[in-house]
Amino acid sequence: MGFRFRRSVKLFPGLRLNFGKRGISASIGVRGAHVTYGPTGTRTTVGLPGSGLSYTHLEKPHRKNPAATTAESPTDPGAPQGNARRGFLWIGLIVVALAIAVGHLTTPSPPVQVSAPTQTPVQTAARATDDDEATTAETRRAALGITQIRHAVANSNTLKLSRVTAMPTGAICYQFHLQNSRGVTYVRTAALDGAVLKTSGSDGFTVLWTRLCTHQSRRDITSEVENAMKLSAK
Repeated sequence: MGFRFRRSVKLFPGLRLNFGKRGISASIGVRGAHVTYGPTGTRTTVGLPGSGLSYTHLEKPHRKNPAATTAESPTDPGAPQGNARRGFLWIGLIVVALAIAVGHLTTPSPPVQVSAPTQTPVQTAARATDDDEATTAETRRAALGITQIRHAVANSNTLKLSRVTAMPTGAICYQFHLQNSRGVTYVRTAALDGAVLKTSGSDGFTVLWTRLCTHQSRRDITSEVENAMKLSAK
């Protein structure tokens, strides 16, 4: 019994390289239908998996006719080398084609860049107008709060604004100075939440002031409120 060596390496799905005593061959196909290219020729096998039925066709490499072989030297070492070269060429072309196909399948498509919609000058002007109207409405509401404070405190004619701040929640917080009958100046505070106004010293003021006017970002609108009050006084 002679020694036999055969090893098969799977390169890609459907492609195998076979190493044997006669050289290297390549098998392309799937179970039940594959073609093998090698030094001995091209072997085509078609069968029904699991049934044991199959058909194999071997197409051997073309050789020179006997007359030409007799005319030349008895042995032509170039013929086997030519067949081997053609076999390696087929294998190389198959490997390159499969590598290109796999590269196209695995290469991710470039991400589609979606540009942010640009605003037209009309849209920009409309947004600016809306912001101005919201700020104006907030200033007017804060100025009306001053009027409510004057009705709620004593010696309202001595009231002098110290600071008016607008909170993100929509509340308005006030700090102002008053003088008593002896001319002593003291500081008071007030908080306006919607239609509810509470001044320092009134019931529930401390809870409302702590919840609305502390530990939050704020915007100073003192000058805007003073200007609105001057315009309304004219």
